[in-house]
Amino acid sequence: MKLTTWDPFESLMSLQGEVDDLFNKRLRTSRNLSNLSSDWAPVVDIHEDKESFTFDVEAPGVDKADFDVKVEDNILSIKGERKSHTEDKDKTFYRVERSYGSFMRSFSLPETADAEKVNAEYKNGVLHIKIGKKETAKPKKIDVNVV
Repeated sequence: MKLTTWDPFESLMSLQGEVDDLFNKRLRTSRNLSNLSSDWAPVVDIHEDKESFTFDVEAPGVDKADFDVKVEDNILSIKGERKSHTEDKDKTFYRVERSYGSFMRSFSLPETADAEKVNAEYKNGVLHIKIGKKETAKPKKIDVNVV
């Protein structure tokens, strides 16, 4: 009979590998996005120019009526739902890879964002939200008179 030596660290390394795989799989599934409140959420690009902040929300398959966009207390909230078509009784689905369900994303806005200047447009599966900037007080040059 052959004797084998048990290495407790080998078991620990194996367990750690399994835990790492579990967490990595979960992060890939959620695409490592912040502020998620559901299993899926559209990706968002945010950029700024001199006049406004723009949020481009990639949400193909979401109906325009299923979006709810609000700005409250300097927080932009975007809610929506992509409805599943797999419940169609006349079709046989062999594979469904797209995610469905409701989602919510929220973003803190800078103090310069003007909640009164918000415009949202949905085109080609992308929701474009433009938030204007507040007028900043411009420095006023004061002439000094000699008396």
